[in-house]
Amino acid sequence: MEKDENQNLIDFSPVMNISYEKINYLVDQTKDNGNRLFSFGKSKSKKQILFDLSGVFTTGMNAILGPTGCGKSTFLDILADRKDTHGLTGNILINGQTRPKNYKYCIGYVLQEDVISGTLTVRENLMFSANLRLQKSLSFDQRIERVNEIIDQLDLEMCAETLIGTDFVRGISGGEKKRTSIGMELILSPKILFLDEPTTGNVKRSLMCPQLCGVLGLDASTAQNVINCLHKLSRQGRTIVFSIHQPRYSIFKLFDRILLLSNGHTVYFDSPKNILSYFTSHGFSCEENTNPADFILDILIDSKNVSSQLLSNAYLQSPMHSNNLSLIQSINAQTTDRPLLFEQYLSRSAFLEFYYLSQRTFRNAIRNPLLNITQIFIALTLGLLTGLLFYNMKTTIEPGIFNRIGAIFFLATHQILCTASALEPLIKERILFSHEITSGYYRVVTYFLAKLVCDLIPMRVIPTCVFAMVAYPLMGFQRSFNRFLTFFITIFLSSVFGSALCFLIAACIPVFAVALIVSILVFSIMMVVSGFLVDLESIFSALRWIKWISAIRYSSNLLTINEFGNLTFCLSDDSQICPIKGEEVLLKRKIPYQNGWDLWKNLVFIGIMAFICFILAYVRLLRIKKFK
Repeated sequence: MEKDENQNLIDFSPVMNISYEKINYLVDQTKDNGNRLFSFGKSKSKKQILFDLSGVFTTGMNAILGPTGCGKSTFLDILADRKDTHGLTGNILINGQTRPKNYKYCIGYVLQEDVISGTLTVRENLMFSANLRLQKSLSFDQRIERVNEIIDQLDLEMCAETLIGTDFVRGISGGEKKRTSIGMELILSPKILFLDEPTTGNVKRSLMCPQLCGVLGLDASTAQNVINCLHKLSRQGRTIVFSIHQPRYSIFKLFDRILLLSNGHTVYFDSPKNILSYFTSHGFSCEENTNPADFILDILIDSKNVSSQLLSNAYLQSPMHSNNLSLIQSINAQTTDRPLLFEQYLSRSAFLEFYYLSQRTFRNAIRNPLLNITQIFIALTLGLLTGLLFYNMKTTIEPGIFNRIGAIFFLATHQILCTASALEPLIKERILFSHEITSGYYRVVTYFLAKLVCDLIPMRVIPTCVFAMVAYPLMGFQRSFNRFLTFFITIFLSSVFGSALCFLIAACIPVFAVALIVSILVFSIMMVVSGFLVDLESIFSALRWIKWISAIRYSSNLLTINEFGNLTFCLSDDSQICPIKGEEVLLKRKIPYQNGWDLWKNLVFIGIMAFICFILAYVRLLRIKKFK
């Protein structure tokens, strides 16, 4: 969803309370009947995740605890308006009033996985957030001052000029990265801050299969520092709500309120000071020197001895539940007729968004020297290999014609196949894009244009130049600047088309292994119908149309016309008898060449196909789900 520039501008109240009543959430799930292989053998059913949740989160540290799968993250996403509302019932109010449309743009939300640019420093990431999210009335110096305040507030002075870090570049520690993620949200000075598992650390996903992942937890000291930081922020009038799995006691005692969930039911919602006495009154005694959090989770996990429904019923019948309902009514009763307004920060122009996104994209390219050097090295190596394999091709009938046709097929094919390397970084960036677009950093169109102008196309220029300048003279193609220029433009545009297709596939498929298979399948089909491997007129008639969407065919046709035009082939090197003209080869290969348009129309078709792929990729980016 694009930014709405006409939304009301709003002012934060001194205190922001989040009340919720009768929250129920159901999701669709697919059941396999076990007797069929495909989707028609499966049936859909509803599964309820949350059951009748009611309560209030007030200023301070509000922790959502519970065992894995109890609905902590789901409920947090619902509160932050990051969950699909299909299947959701109940009311969520801010200070007793309905959440405004731009609510999720003005709160802070820190993901469990630290989605920040690894090639930027801590300060540069914070400045990126400030430049795109703070109101345009603030000067550049004021934004710098705001970033300096955040750095000081989160104790990031020692690492402010250090890169976050990537797979190839060592960066800051896990705790510093988590505090930087928090700082990216604090730029807005939000009164409400949501965090998903702030002490767990990053989720290390397998790129080939994101479902296979491991959690890189923060060590005890780092986790304590993160929670201390949040505790300090909560004492500045912020309502901080976070999910957490199994905190140590020094962390547990800093919470102001604890919502304890079990299988989607509320089993406790009050101060941590009362939790042991509450469970003791229901027959559960905590041994001395036992961490209360461990004790409680052991009760919830041990389903053989107690069910979540029994604990939920006990809570619903307790004075605690009645007090929470009274608190909801009390806060809602304080509502005034004045509409709840959040300050509108999403007011930057598209040009400035493009400028800051381009700046980050260029820095990302420059600070990935291994990637850049590898691409140039591969282009140089392939250029030398191609040039030596087809070294100084002769203009004899045998093997001159055969070698040239083979060289052109190789050139047209590998220039597009090599662009599959763009899939990995594009898929890796999906999480960052989804989080930033949901948080209102920028419009989809400015991200798309910055990616296109500053990354995908420029990253094709230098490798293509290196390859063309090495391979063309070694292969012995016709010595003509115009023909070399046509050769360069052809392989460059073919490379751009390959990047456009990879962009489209990456936008549609989030799993690298699947995206790679799809790209190989598409490239293989284009290669088969290029006209080199099979006579296009002899293939099954219903499949002949595929040749019209084969960029490899257009590229090879163009290169063939460019090389065979005005070329004659002799019987031998020292023979003056040259019975075959290049035009005859074109005719035999059924490549039309009567005028200049027959040459350039192939280039136009490649350009149109690349343009269509980019447009479809943009449309898909618009439709990427912003909900979990």
